[in-house]
Amino acid sequence: MTQNFWNLDELKFQLNSHPLIKGWIINEENTHRRERYFLLEKETLATDQDRNVRSRTISLKIFVRLSKPGRQGEISKKFFTTLNLRDQIDTAVDAALQTDHQTWELPKEFPTALPQVMTTDPDMAEDLEGVTEKLTARISASVQQTRPSRFNSAELFLSVHHRELHLSNGLTHRSSQSRIYTEAAYSFEKLHPNGTLTSDEYLSSQWSVQLGQLPIEKIFDEAAHRAEHSLDVVKPTSGQYSVLIDSEVISTLLNGYIMQLWASNAYHGLPFIQKNQALIPDAQGDLLTILLDPSLPYGADTAVVSQEGLPQKPLKLVEQNQVIETATHKQFADYLGLTPTTVRGNLVIQPGHLSHQELTQSAPQVIEILQFSGLFADPNTGTFSSEIRLAKLYDNQNGKVSYLKGGSLSGSIRENFRGLKLSKSITQRAHFSTEQFQGQGYSGPEYALISAVSIVG
Repeated sequence: MTQNFWNLDELKFQLNSHPLIKGWIINEENTHRRERYFLLEKETLATDQDRNVRSRTISLKIFVRLSKPGRQGEISKKFFTTLNLRDQIDTAVDAALQTDHQTWELPKEFPTALPQVMTTDPDMAEDLEGVTEKLTARISASVQQTRPSRFNSAELFLSVHHRELHLSNGLTHRSSQSRIYTEAAYSFEKLHPNGTLTSDEYLSSQWSVQLGQLPIEKIFDEAAHRAEHSLDVVKPTSGQYSVLIDSEVISTLLNGYIMQLWASNAYHGLPFIQKNQALIPDAQGDLLTILLDPSLPYGADTAVVSQEGLPQKPLKLVEQNQVIETATHKQFADYLGLTPTTVRGNLVIQPGHLSHQELTQSAPQVIEILQFSGLFADPNTGTFSSEIRLAKLYDNQNGKVSYLKGGSLSGSIRENFRGLKLSKSITQRAHFSTEQFQGQGYSGPEYALISAVSIVG
């Protein structure tokens, strides 16, 4: 049994009594996580691994006084209750003293009467084990369907995160969030006329916050269906194409690109798009209207306060391609003499007017990306590139549809989004990573058509 040597009250007391520490932010997270890994055993779904994990993490950011006027030291570190508290504080202070930042202050007042937002699936909050069993049953039913492709493996992760935010100005804020991840892998074998046998695997996955957002059956159907076509492919012919991307790619590209609307970019000398400038230069297609919404029900980044303790409200960043607001943390508001604004939230984009079929018929040849091998996107330049894992070519000149694999795609948001066409169908997406505390949320068009994208076969 793990022994705890200190608690949060002791941590706060020692931070407040330290002569060099001028302020601090504590994040405590208690997580209940269920993990299941599945495989096929005697043509029946079997559990390969089954884990029930409870964990606690404490992350601390401290601000220390420096001898230089208008300067302070800052450091972020994880603290462990099983290690000596004073030693950890002394180590953090020593590290913070080696840094040199412009001074800024946490808010003098903290919000009251905060709105209620939906961040945690009620069934998961009440009975995580029961939900795990129900989702396992749905996975089992999907696996038992007879298909040309073969089921290989699947994963199911469910977690509920209970959080406490403590600031040295006296704010304490409690919140929670649920997360679900499902992954399905299918393979397909093909016997060639010369007697050789080839095979390939296709994997589909998706994150969500709420059970109603998780289309388990669709994920398994998609992986199985696309695996069947993974060998019936050709490399794309080099050239420039109109390319159809889905909500996952839209979210990845635009969640990164709109960081150029953050005051932190202006302060650090990174690419920054000011108010009244165009988000996409010379845009002529569907003009983007973008909202940063921290109130979106079951969004990946739904929150009522920022990490600096300021209330978060929906903030319209872009109206018809024109930037109208700057997202500004308290820190950079102090640096630049600005007013803090919302910095947490989900990317919400107004939809277009076209169906999926209309989008695929919008050019002589349209390539629909079904999956990238690994999308690389640079938020500072807006450029992106990847190898094509699987795609469909709609040749509207001869009415044929074929599958593609391989070749590389590269483009730029500032150029290829000029003639943007958005679907009228909308969807909600979520993405989480172990490297970031907050998730990446999206609500908007299910598909987008971008033009003149360079593809090398």
